[in-house]
Amino acid sequence: MTLFLIGLIGFLGVHLIHAFAPGLRAGMIAKLGAMPWKGLYALLSLIFFVLMILGYPDAQASTIYFGEPPQGMKHINSILIPIALVLAVAGSLPRGFIAKTFKHPQLVGVKIWALGHLLVNWDLTSFIFFGAFLAWAVMVRISIKKRPTTEPKAPSALWDGIAVIGGVAITGWMMMGGHAALFNVSPIPGL
Repeated sequence: MTLFLIGLIGFLGVHLIHAFAPGLRAGMIAKLGAMPWKGLYALLSLIFFVLMILGYPDAQASTIYFGEPPQGMKHINSILIPIALVLAVAGSLPRGFIAKTFKHPQLVGVKIWALGHLLVNWDLTSFIFFGAFLAWAVMVRISIKKRPTTEPKAPSALWDGIAVIGGVAITGWMMMGGHAALFNVSPIPGL
């Protein structure tokens, strides 16, 4: 569990620098330059992500189970995840009407993804993992409200269409074996 927790805390900690230590971020950019800072940020993120992934099986092997979720929760999760993936893709694209409506669709997508997984994974490791991502997304969203705003670009429905196609494609890939290949768990029992 230790390696998993180091990876999780480090990964989310790096992703909280902009929210809670903007001075550190600005100082590093001034000292290193924007591109070297982005490289260091990406390298640290990757290192902690790998530690989290390598530590997850051990953490899951020694986890505490709180019970079996009701079958209906799995159906709710099956509805939430495609929505979360569409929002996550929309947050990575230029501004569309989805981004105009949700302001920060990627954060909304992370919240929905984490909540959906909390509904169906009733064990300590999952509560820590998905709960931490949910808390991270909430904290980042609150911090964004305190930042100065800029005039957003006009939205384009083209990017919404691409977000929907991308989110649905990722969902399909996950259901057809991608989730099992990546996480050793099928999102649809029996497949």
